[in-house]
Amino acid sequence: MKFNVSLLLVLLPITSAHSTHSVPIFLTHFYVALDQPTYDAMLKSPEIAALAAVEEKHVTAGGESWTGFYVTGRQTYMEFFAAGALQKGMRVGDCGLALTVEESGGVAEIADRLRTRFGDKVEVDTTPAKTDTGMVPWFQSADLKTDGPQVLSTWFMEIDPGFLAAIHPGAAIEHPLSRQQYMSWKFLPDRPLDDVVALTLRLKKIDRSQLAAELELAGWKVSMAKSGFLATGPDIKVTVAPATGREGIQLIEMRLRKSVPNQEILLGTAKLHLEGTAGQLIFWTGGESFMRQSRPSR
Repeated sequence: MKFNVSLLLVLLPITSAHSTHSVPIFLTHFYVALDQPTYDAMLKSPEIAALAAVEEKHVTAGGESWTGFYVTGRQTYMEFFAAGALQKGMRVGDCGLALTVEESGGVAEIADRLRTRFGDKVEVDTTPAKTDTGMVPWFQSADLKTDGPQVLSTWFMEIDPGFLAAIHPGAAIEHPLSRQQYMSWKFLPDRPLDDVVALTLRLKKIDRSQLAAELELAGWKVSMAKSGFLATGPDIKVTVAPATGREGIQLIEMRLRKSVPNQEILLGTAKLHLEGTAGQLIFWTGGESFMRQSRPSR
């Protein structure tokens, strides 16, 4: 599938009423539900293992549980699910964006902003996590109620101020709401991956419109095009184009901490491309067009 980069040449900026927002909102992580061969290839890939801290783990949170494969950077991480172990209602290709505030009360603020557009569709929840010593408060989140399965789920989250102290007893916790503090126990600074800096998605019109509105209300700069948009947040860019085939996240762009040789690794229906201080992870075998037309963010 070919990505129409011409949409970026005709971008029209939206003037946001929240452009002077008080609480910055960051990308913390995203998830992608993968076909089984691709998940297995990533799980077993020595190149992925050499790129960053990786682990497959089982998580129990609230009334739900899941198993995922995690690739962790300094302030962002990637979460992948296997076709053979998806949660009820999730389908291969489904994806999610987790956006985080690092200040107390941030979720309440973004919930208020969302209600100006989405009204009573906005819901705020508190999620506990299962630990070795029992259930502890994990995070508070705001998202939009849905009537059925969605290709893209987006939520805004705020880590509970006592969570890190609960799972790391005795550790010095200077910034309990910080993404970097949250990931510091797993992040490996000697590995190349620093952070995810850009995502490209393909979505249907109704989903594009909703995501653009959510990100604008989050204070990101949203520049609309005739057929998509570019959203720019703190150290992250999200490009959204029309769905012409499989929907969801198509391309992940990464910033590397050190230069690596030019290499391309096939991972089932995905492809990992590393060159210099940048990397790309391309999904659904349509990556050749991205590779030719889009260079990694540096």
